[in-house]
Amino acid sequence: MKKVFASLLALSLMLVGCGGGKGGEKEEAKDKTPVIALVTDQGTISDKSFNQSAWEAVEKYGKEKDLGYKYYKPATFDTAGYTAQIENAVDNGAKVIVCPGFKFSETIANIQEKYKDVKFILIDATPAKGDNAVEPTENVYCALYKETQPGYLAGYAAVKEGYTKLGFMGGIALPAVINYGYGYLQGANDAAKELNVKVEVKYAYTGTFNESPDIKSKSAGWYNSGTEVIFSCGGQICNSVFAAADETKKLSIGVDSDQKDASKTVLTSAMKGVNKTVYDQIKAAFDKSFKGGIYTLDAAGDYVGLSPDFSRFKKFTKEDYDKVFKTVKDGSVKIISNADVDKKANGDPNTKVLKDALSNVTVTYEK
Repeated sequence: MKKVFASLLALSLMLVGCGGGKGGEKEEAKDKTPVIALVTDQGTISDKSFNQSAWEAVEKYGKEKDLGYKYYKPATFDTAGYTAQIENAVDNGAKVIVCPGFKFSETIANIQEKYKDVKFILIDATPAKGDNAVEPTENVYCALYKETQPGYLAGYAAVKEGYTKLGFMGGIALPAVINYGYGYLQGANDAAKELNVKVEVKYAYTGTFNESPDIKSKSAGWYNSGTEVIFSCGGQICNSVFAAADETKKLSIGVDSDQKDASKTVLTSAMKGVNKTVYDQIKAAFDKSFKGGIYTLDAAGDYVGLSPDFSRFKKFTKEDYDKVFKTVKDGSVKIISNADVDKKANGDPNTKVLKDALSNVTVTYEK
């Protein structure tokens, strides 16, 4: 059972925000020992996703405290490539190293004992060797997130804005992706009950985190058949969804990071607070308050939510958002997650527990 759990946990952390940003690369601090390091995952520090969010936190803390900082880009985005750059960072004087993404799981499992004097901040992942979970040592902080909450807020906002024909396009049906989707449906349902309307949702998993002409075609088909907004929830598939939204003059919802600059079609984004997480833990490392372990971050700590930019909404206001966010934050809203349904559901939104909770939402699941 432990082996199966570890495998699912590692896979569930595969969801990453859409990249593709083309901004100029930022320079590291010069003439100082780079005591804070970021080893990038696939993408760049201008990718409008985890790399960029983490780098901006590194840069901010480094500048505030007049400390040296630097990012390292692996030659290959695998365990060997990550390990080589972590070793390079340590050799250059790094005391805190940020590793943004599930692909670092095995690397951290392999080296956490070797570099006990270095603090590691592991985003959206936990240490693992193959299918076997490995306990993080006291120098490794693992940040996971409660995806149901930003998913809920995204669905709620879309319906409050007036949309009643929604779409959810997930990547691979893994727990992190499923939780975004389940939250999205429940948020849409609660807003629909308040407005006394019925909502229809087309729902699918693409089976990949990569963009493709097929995903763009499927998204365009949904839009052309009446879908008004699609929540794109699976890494690079957003490029395909955004392109379809642009061509059909419809809207989309981004994921993980604020993706408003990635496409003019993005109404809002269901976000994980990677920037805040990294900044807080760098600070803890230098304040001597750093505590390793596995932490699931949520609205209670302001680590998840929607984009702070409400300029693309016409009806849903910041005040509306603050009101619903409070109910999520204080726990008065109970959101069903992947862990609450039949384990054989494999992401099916029409599983009994969830379906019974969706009084005002009808889901068409396209397997």
